Amino acid sequence: MSKRSTIQASRRIFLKDLAAAGGAATVLVMARGALAAQAPEEPAGGAGKSGESRGYRVTPHIRKYYEKAGL
Repeated sequence: MSKRSTIQASRRIFLKDLAAAGGAATVLVMARGALAAQAPEEPAGGAGKSGESRGYRVTPHIRKYYEKAGL
């Protein structure tokens, strides 16, 4: 083989490997996105791991703040 054909062959191999790596990276990103999109199931009653309900709760110190603020 001539030097020119050897260079062309190595370029082809490089570009083929580059395309394969790009495709693999795309598949990994898509798979990761699909896994992240799956929401974990909440236990019945909307309780969290510690058994407390999620969301806003008016606790005594918050109630005291509201009374002082006149809200």
